[in-house]
Amino acid sequence: MSIWDQLQNPPVQYRSVPLWSWNDKLETEELERQIEEMHKAGIGGFFMHARGGLLTPYMGKEWMSAVRTCIEKSKELGMTPWLYDENGWPSGFADGKVPALGIAYQQKRLAYEQAPFQNPAERTIGFYAKSEHGYRLLSAADESGADLRFFYEVNPYYIDTLSVETVRAFIETTYEAYWERFGEEFGDDLKGVFTDEPQFARGHLPWSFDLEHAFESRYGYDLKEALPALFMNVEGASKARYDYWECVTAMFTQSYAKQIGDWCDSKGWSATGHVVDEQVLMQQVTSVGDPMAFYEYLQIPGCDWLGRFISEEPIVPKQVGSVAHQLGKKMTITESFGCSGWNVSFEDLKRIGEWQFVHGINLMCQHLQGYTLRGLRKRDYPPSLFYQQPWWEDYKAFNDYFARLSMLLSEGTRQPEVLLLHPIRSAWVHQCGEDSSGIEPYHQAFSQLSRLMCQTFVEHDYGSESIIERHGSVSNSTFIIGEAAYRVVIIPPSTTLNRVTVDLLKQFVLQGGSLVAFAPFPTLINGQLDKELDQLVESALKPEWKSSALLNALSSTVSPSSRMLDHAGEAITEDTMNVQTLALDGAMMYYFVNSGKERYESVQVELFRKGKVSLIDLETGGVTPIEQEDTDRGVRIRLTIHPGQSYVVKIVPEEAAQSEEMFDIHRTTSRQPESKIFLDHTWKISKSEENSLTLDTCRLRVEGGAWSEPQPVVFIQELLLAFGRPVHIELEFEFQVAFDVDLSRELYVVLEKPEDIKIELNGRQVESISAGWWRDISFQKVDIRGMIVPGANRIRLKSYFYNSSKTYEAIEHARQFESEGNKLTFETEIENIYIIGSFGVESSSPYLNGERHAVHTMGPFVLMELPVSVHTGDLVSQGFPFYSGKMHLQQKVYVDRNDWLEAKWSFSTPPDTIVSRLYINGQEVRTFLWEPYEADITSFLRKGDNLIEVEMANSCRNLLGPHHHIKGELYKVGPDSFTDKPGWTDKNIDKNTCIYTDRYTFVRFGLDVSPYIEMK
Repeated sequence: MSIWDQLQNPPVQYRSVPLWSWNDKLETEELERQIEEMHKAGIGGFFMHARGGLLTPYMGKEWMSAVRTCIEKSKELGMTPWLYDENGWPSGFADGKVPALGIAYQQKRLAYEQAPFQNPAERTIGFYAKSEHGYRLLSAADESGADLRFFYEVNPYYIDTLSVETVRAFIETTYEAYWERFGEEFGDDLKGVFTDEPQFARGHLPWSFDLEHAFESRYGYDLKEALPALFMNVEGASKARYDYWECVTAMFTQSYAKQIGDWCDSKGWSATGHVVDEQVLMQQVTSVGDPMAFYEYLQIPGCDWLGRFISEEPIVPKQVGSVAHQLGKKMTITESFGCSGWNVSFEDLKRIGEWQFVHGINLMCQHLQGYTLRGLRKRDYPPSLFYQQPWWEDYKAFNDYFARLSMLLSEGTRQPEVLLLHPIRSAWVHQCGEDSSGIEPYHQAFSQLSRLMCQTFVEHDYGSESIIERHGSVSNSTFIIGEAAYRVVIIPPSTTLNRVTVDLLKQFVLQGGSLVAFAPFPTLINGQLDKELDQLVESALKPEWKSSALLNALSSTVSPSSRMLDHAGEAITEDTMNVQTLALDGAMMYYFVNSGKERYESVQVELFRKGKVSLIDLETGGVTPIEQEDTDRGVRIRLTIHPGQSYVVKIVPEEAAQSEEMFDIHRTTSRQPESKIFLDHTWKISKSEENSLTLDTCRLRVEGGAWSEPQPVVFIQELLLAFGRPVHIELEFEFQVAFDVDLSRELYVVLEKPEDIKIELNGRQVESISAGWWRDISFQKVDIRGMIVPGANRIRLKSYFYNSSKTYEAIEHARQFESEGNKLTFETEIENIYIIGSFGVESSSPYLNGERHAVHTMGPFVLMELPVSVHTGDLVSQGFPFYSGKMHLQQKVYVDRNDWLEAKWSFSTPPDTIVSRLYINGQEVRTFLWEPYEADITSFLRKGDNLIEVEMANSCRNLLGPHHHIKGELYKVGPDSFTDKPGWTDKNIDKNTCIYTDRYTFVRFGLDVSPYIEMK
């Protein structure tokens, strides 16, 4: 069966593989239920990922039983289970087992101090005296006269990733444990292992007990002599830094990536995952040395992309895609969407995903799917893209779309002919201690060069000199890396090149290869001044620093495969408009992606290749011919490109196309609009799910003492932990009611672990019996019908706040290093509660619009009667501020004629929803997940009255927040976003700023403007 025959239902290996967060007590029935939910949603598999909140002992008997359950269930459904190699992240510490083996296994970092010395001397590496050219290493006899001391610091919570023995211990405790339990029985069913964010120093300089020997063996001199040059601009600094970072990069890559990749390969599994700090050269140096070198040893290399945005710089996905293309790796993966917040839409997910896919990724790993949202889990770098979301039933369309795309991109062969050298080694020589500011100009230049080529559709790869050293060659005037061949090599602004690279470039130029270089030109080889580079640079083309000059320099050898012209005939050159060209099954594919917010009408797309053109519809899998115009250089087609839209264009050579079944292309003549019917502003609510009110402030009483003033619930956990011991507590929540309390209606209080809580409502005891779960398996409904009074209602919760001494130790450890915090679990957690049922919610203060579709109000809130109708516009201010669910709105539209030839539905602006579904006269017309928000309704309309119904689904955002962040709606959300102190997701906020505000922030929900029907 050909690829084209599989487009409608792509096989499982191309389907998304999300991180499935195992974050509570794992139960067999619930695990199986959740896998079935994934299967229905078109998900191909999952990574079984231990995470904060886990109550089933990691790697214990129950854990292994849960893994077995999931493997067996996946096998039954034809899905692909994957392992994840850590309890939390970064990978390597084996839940603490490896660093517990002793200091040799623990992470170490270089440090120094000037005399007089304050720190203990037992971790000293060497003493130094000032000299004419810098610092001189002292013998033991001369140490008393030292001006400088180097020593190492120890992080007991992570591992020495430069040590082969240490990483072997990690493999033995985790990988071997899984293989021993499941390898023989399920070796072919398990697909592999995800390793997450391994690193060696992250902002510091790594040290290892193995480093001195490795360094001297490699370079023939004592590393101790070079240590001052790593931190100070002294004589020989460039050479010392180059050698040091080359050595630690090789050690890290060989000990971690190669050992794990080789182990997986020996078992028939795939090693996948990503390193930390992939985005900029300034962070890559001290975290991983050279991320591309690491990717070589992963069967499926990957990257991480956090937040609800894309970048101008294509560096992160392009680094991964380049290595895969060069070394023949079929699949590349992205861990995406973490931190993007509860209101991330399908349109956002698609835009973020396709921006990475057009730059070299081809397999989706969603971050993440939460087993439960109990306690801290709901704030674990949201969202959970899982059953908790109101839009979950429509997720299959998203997963089918990316499965089709994954299949085409992974089976196709990319066509770049330009190689841009990656300047990480220049970054090495500019890393001065922990100061990376000297690297920034080189990062910016590298990024800008890549952007210029992307904007002008010059497809290119990056060249890691670590990989060139192992896989580079030159033949027939092409520069070869593994399986990829390049006709042009570009040297970006650089300081140094590797000796192997220089020798290959000399051969390349001698054979007639095209070399392009931009100032400042490299003057060092392996960190040392070498005049040999002058001749190499002299042989290169040296264009001006602008896109036209770069294109001219390339044009004699290569040229773009396509271009786009707007309605004025001007070339479209935007960071957000990109193309990837692939050869597949006798055809060429052009994958065009608009990752931006601009709409381009009637774009002329010129393909510099002859043949018959068709469009591949990734939403359906259909392939449809398109009207085309032949040109001297190829063909021209016209496309309207909406924000966030992409096209896969297939072109088959003329001779091949003649043997295919050809279709007549329907050519329509333009018809002018004859009438436009705008829908009425008033809509009837024909159906809605339970409305909700989040209660996020309460009064607190400890051990029968005085009641506190009302305070945010999110602060109470820390306050109670400060007692350092178990305490009896009472929480009192208040809410106002203005609806008819005598009218029968559904009404529940929703809380977590009600079985551990004594509940009183208005002084009456409420039975703590669950009436089932709502939204999440931990959100239990307790019936409070008939217990509500007009005006103020008070819910009092009595419980025992207990956390073990082990938990208090873990909290302290979490302050030292992230690995401990990322697996943190509490016995007792204090959380918001919710009132749900049949009512409306009104704010006592006005609503004000903010940025990013935000709506602000100070509250407080009152429960009113449920509205029976609403008007076009935001529903938050019409009774639904905390609403999380689906709602159906309907109205009748009268059509007084029946002579239309075409009728088109259009949302005037994109709806403020995650999913919208249109029904006309009881028939479903279309589901809208993203642009274009239009539909052909010609066959659905009739003369006379027409019943129009719009179903809208929103997210968990207005229910779960964050409601009180000073910036309003966030596009990068972490656990700290819900508190009063800035975290790493708030890098642009002063650390002393209180980010919690009493104001509530919601996001709009509904139809911003009335839709219309256009009839021709």
